[in-house]
Amino acid sequence: MKLELKAIKHTSWASHETHCFQAALYVEGKPVAVVGNDGQGGCDYEYDHPKCKADYRVTMKAVHDYFKSLPKEPSEWSEDGFAQQLEYWCADQVNEFLISRELKRKMKSHVLFQLKSKDGVFQTKYHPTVTKGEWVINKQAGVTRRILNDMPFDEALVIWMAS
Repeated sequence: MKLELKAIKHTSWASHETHCFQAALYVEGKPVAVVGNDGQGGCDYEYDHPKCKADYRVTMKAVHDYFKSLPKEPSEWSEDGFAQQLEYWCADQVNEFLISRELKRKMKSHVLFQLKSKDGVFQTKYHPTVTKGEWVINKQAGVTRRILNDMPFDEALVIWMAS
């Protein structure tokens, strides 16, 4: 089942225990529901999207059944693991949205790079020659580095999230 969250609106000042957000849930490329949370620690809400042409209840039952059919997520707090749910998936999507937005902002004002000899992502305002995101040896500094700004955004995002 192909699920997407689109048109995510996040309000950081109203997020207390959970993310305060609202988004459109698309199933198989079609808008089905509006999901969100008020940020006070409660459960997510969901209601039919104004442009939903399918039977909302049947489609959302299929979505929830899909998550029930997935294997349990391993956890250090539970031997059996946790059953996957739409609510957890939405939280992960909002987290990825926020991290992606942070990376885009950082890349506009800084050059982000990795050094092969050190863990982490570093930043500078100086932009050396374009590297296409490949590992390049800087003979003057004696280091091997790659620049995240020069690689496709999806690859840079994976590195950014891992650091």
